[in-house]
Amino acid sequence: MIPFYSPSDIRPHLGIAALIPAAEQAFRAIAEGKTTTPAQVLHPSEVSDIHVKSAVIAGSPIFTVKMAGWSEHLANREEPPSSGMIAVFDSQTCKPLAILQDDHLISDYRTAAAGAVVARLLVPNDAKTALIVGTGSQARLQTEALLLMRSMSMVQIWGRDKAKVQALIRTLKGQFPATGFEEATDLERAVRASDAIVAATGARKPLIHPDWLRPGQHITSVGSDDATKCEIHPAALASAQVFVDSRSSGKAFGTPRQAILQGLIRTEDLQELGTIIDIVRKPLPERTSIACLSGLGVQDLTAVQAIWPALTAQSPLSP
Repeated sequence: MIPFYSPSDIRPHLGIAALIPAAEQAFRAIAEGKTTTPAQVLHPSEVSDIHVKSAVIAGSPIFTVKMAGWSEHLANREEPPSSGMIAVFDSQTCKPLAILQDDHLISDYRTAAAGAVVARLLVPNDAKTALIVGTGSQARLQTEALLLMRSMSMVQIWGRDKAKVQALIRTLKGQFPATGFEEATDLERAVRASDAIVAATGARKPLIHPDWLRPGQHITSVGSDDATKCEIHPAALASAQVFVDSRSSGKAFGTPRQAILQGLIRTEDLQELGTIIDIVRKPLPERTSIACLSGLGVQDLTAVQAIWPALTAQSPLSP
């Protein structure tokens, strides 16, 4: 019988700081061509999607296949909108080793760890003001990731639902009492005033526009995970340094895809984050830096590798 691990089994082993090395490993593997990491996004309905992402890394004893879903129907009922599981296999025999019903937890934390890596690499050292666009779990985790890497005097939160904005602010104030948090009521004004911006939404029409931006700002978009998503106006990429998980995913998903289709940038203009992990490099002060994270299966695999010894040391449940 295949061992089965529930969200309650998995949650204690997850943490943003602890998964940063795994995120860096994934970015390096992509840039060095050491991984095969296909991704497929399916849309069972107009308001739901499921991401099927798998990965192998040369020399790794395990590989993974993930199925992670999101449903607006659940969100509208104020139920957790995310679900999913990861199947773990032996690389030598291809036999299944375990089912991790993580309900998107691993995806959430590995994405936050990737955001922390991006913040370390691209957010200016002297940045003091930040804007978080979105109010969901990834907005909270990306705020935590940013504040792990940079000390911010003020973080503004923008969202369409005022109650969710205020709830997120209360949570963050409890976690980071030395940082100021406030609601952003005017998105354009907040973008203009911020040194660092993180967009964590499912927007299909641009929320952030190029004429709001100034040189030296940094933007991380984590809602670039399928061909329909577009948090940042594609024209903003034309004059920016643009960073992605991989060129192939940038070409296929999110704002980079739109910018390439519109002839605003070329695929060759996309810089893979793994190419700058191990060098001292800062964004050019005369340009905006934009990182569009689509998320790939190799990030799930390195995250699972990181927690695998501790997870499998405990007794699994029967499926």
